[in-house]
Amino acid sequence: MQQRGWSQAQVARSVGVADTQVSRWRRGQVVPTLAYLQRLADTFGVERATLDRLVGLPVAEARAGDEAAEPATEAELQAHLARLREVLQERLPRPMWRSYVEACVALADGLSASARGVLRESVEPAAPPMGFRSHPSASHGLGPAGGEPSRPQPHEGPSGPAQEDATP
Repeated sequence: MQQRGWSQAQVARSVGVADTQVSRWRRGQVVPTLAYLQRLADTFGVERATLDRLVGLPVAEARAGDEAAEPATEAELQAHLARLREVLQERLPRPMWRSYVEACVALADGLSASARGVLRESVEPAAPPMGFRSHPSASHGLGPAGGEPSRPQPHEGPSGPAQEDATP
């Protein structure tokens, strides 16, 4: 507003709200709805993501070569953003909004890393663990003959053969 030399009244008329609403937005008492954020972006000729960042909404960063989202994907994203906005406004005091969003970002980072790990493990065969025996019966717990489970054998100590424990 200052760069353009506009008053609150001029911005309010351009966006279609009362002057007092613009005042509340400027003081941080309320956050504009998604529709008003878009109108403000159009009024000032800035990208909507810029305003979303200013009010603390999560913004996906565009990567080089990314195409515009498909309409169904965009609609789903808008629905999730609306739900996030509802949670913020109705369930959390405003001073907690930023912390909540940061917690959501941390959760998303963790889930993303986890998903990448699972994907990597499904593509790359896992190396056998240390001490893995390649005997065919080793993985089934079968003895050398393949019929009886292998049991630890008593060992002979300095005083002669060890007694085998009677419990199974």
